[in-house]
Amino acid sequence: MDENTSIPRIKPNSLEAEQSLLGCLFISTDACSDIFPMLKASDFYSIAHQKIYQAMLDNYYNNTAIDYITVSKVLTDKGELEEVGGLSYLTDLTNFVPSAANYKSYYDIVHGDSVLRQIIDACQEVINMAFQRKDAGEVLAAAEKAIFDIGQARRKGDLEHIRKGVNEALDLMEKISIDPNANNGIRVGFPTLDKLTNGFKPGELIIIAARPGIGKTTLAVNFAVNSALKSGKTVAMFDLEMSMLQVAQRFICSTGRVPMDLVKAGTKDNNTWSTLIETKKILENANIFIDDSTDVMPADMLSKCRKLKAKYGLDMVVIDYLQLMQSEKQTKDGNRNQEVADITRKLKLAARELGVPIILLSQLNRESEKRTSKIPQLSDLRESGSIEQDADIVMFIADMPADDVQPDSNDDAKDYTLVIAKHRNGEQGKIPIKFKGEFTQFYETGRDVLYTKNTSKVQKNNTVLTPTADSEIDEIFRED
Repeated sequence: MDENTSIPRIKPNSLEAEQSLLGCLFISTDACSDIFPMLKASDFYSIAHQKIYQAMLDNYYNNTAIDYITVSKVLTDKGELEEVGGLSYLTDLTNFVPSAANYKSYYDIVHGDSVLRQIIDACQEVINMAFQRKDAGEVLAAAEKAIFDIGQARRKGDLEHIRKGVNEALDLMEKISIDPNANNGIRVGFPTLDKLTNGFKPGELIIIAARPGIGKTTLAVNFAVNSALKSGKTVAMFDLEMSMLQVAQRFICSTGRVPMDLVKAGTKDNNTWSTLIETKKILENANIFIDDSTDVMPADMLSKCRKLKAKYGLDMVVIDYLQLMQSEKQTKDGNRNQEVADITRKLKLAARELGVPIILLSQLNRESEKRTSKIPQLSDLRESGSIEQDADIVMFIADMPADDVQPDSNDDAKDYTLVIAKHRNGEQGKIPIKFKGEFTQFYETGRDVLYTKNTSKVQKNNTVLTPTADSEIDEIFRED
């Protein structure tokens, strides 16, 4: 054993820096304005300094002047004045530094030591878990989350002059004037939806909600297939309900337009097998990654996505579905609304950190079935109003044709309506869509299209086309 491991070690701290910083706060209002929003009492190593700083904070947020008289009164009222060294220690602090010019340097030392102590504590907790022989995956997830939380706590924004935002906005406008597609997000192969949203943007949380059995998973699979195959995007899909095998079957049917019954029952038809083999090659070359774990929490999802992004890149995340997710923040009274609120908030933050849109599937309550109008409303979102609050886009799948669509008795596809009920950065609307049950595929009315640049064949309205160049493919899919 290394003899150094048995030597007690004091956690990083600098009492002189803490005294100097407190002295600066006593004599400088500028120091108070800068430091108080960034530093907590627990960031101080000395218990006495924690109590003195908290008394300063109390005065600051009560709009009371900060000096040794007012701070000593707060400490006296709490019965803590003698514990911190009495009035004489406070007066010594006011005389500890000749000026407040270097308060930022003192802050860097105090805050830096605090972060180091937090890292030590987090690592010690992880070490204890490892010695208790807890599940290795659980310990690893706890370690990643602990360090991530410390890092997140350090990321504090600040007020900045509007010139920065104005310059960035004008730069973007200039790029769009040169290239109209410069601000496009990820297109999911539904032309009207892509035009309405201008693509799903990085950092957005997008909700797809419907009653059970309406097709949430199918629509999410269609989005993933179209994004990966048409746009070459890397997609991560977390399916808490179905196995990898079941998800893969849906991908095969949707991509190759192979009837689900044949996939499940087996087929001896040579043409069908030829299509299956071609579809297999297409999907093997697609950047689609699937996790079928049944107990994923937001921290687990974020950890896995960080690794995927570092190794392969990442453009979009799909989670099926919200009500099956568990929160790290388990409430004592089992309040599921609070847990859901914690999940959606963390997923929104994850979308921002990863710089990708996250598509989150959600169930609806039964209220929409009780109304005369079967169009879902935002109030139908199950379990928590936080879903609506945190989401950038909320879309519903309504089991009925759009207002201006007359069902075609000769068409075996079923008419649905995709309702954009919330769009933080754009318009709302209703989009007519169809569902081809045998292929587990949604598509826009009049846009029955399968497309991939990984193959020379394109199907449009059930007709196989063989373009000779990408330009011809783009012409087929040019928007009206």
